[in-house]
Amino acid sequence: MDSLLPPRPGSRQGAVQGRHVDKLDILPDELLKKQDEAYLAKHQLDALFGEILHGLVQEMPSDPVQFIIDSVQYGVDQAVQDKATGMPLHRKIRLLDLFRIIDKQGTGRISFRAMQEYANRYGGQTLGADELVSIFADFKPGADNLITQDEFVRFFSRVSKTISNTQFEAMVKEMMS
Repeated sequence: MDSLLPPRPGSRQGAVQGRHVDKLDILPDELLKKQDEAYLAKHQLDALFGEILHGLVQEMPSDPVQFIIDSVQYGVDQAVQDKATGMPLHRKIRLLDLFRIIDKQGTGRISFRAMQEYANRYGGQTLGADELVSIFADFKPGADNLITQDEFVRFFSRVSKTISNTQFEAMVKEMMS
């Protein structure tokens, strides 16, 4: 039936990338299976997909597509998502590095003053006092008015949910330099 239709604009008549099911050479199923297995083995895709599938079933992440993306980019162990926030481990590690830069005293908590000193050093030109107060409140600090590591990670899990890993890395890099 395809041959009765005119070619689509921009299509390359007869050019087949990879294998197209309607244009396969007639090969015995065993030969096709061996070709497929050889391709998967050559590129170690069988092991990669097996590891990712095992991780998906074991972890049951809240965002399975992001888990797959992170598994390919960083490895399954770094793709594991926090049960509370859904944040992948590789992002959490980067944020905790940033937290330690702001928490110069090493207390595991960030005060408004520490945030202000950090902002003055790294973002003072762009953040006014009111904006800084608003941002600090967005972290939802505890009754002691200090931001814990968990509150810091929870805030950034909300903020960074919709950005790609590349955008996330750029954001953290900018905040650390």
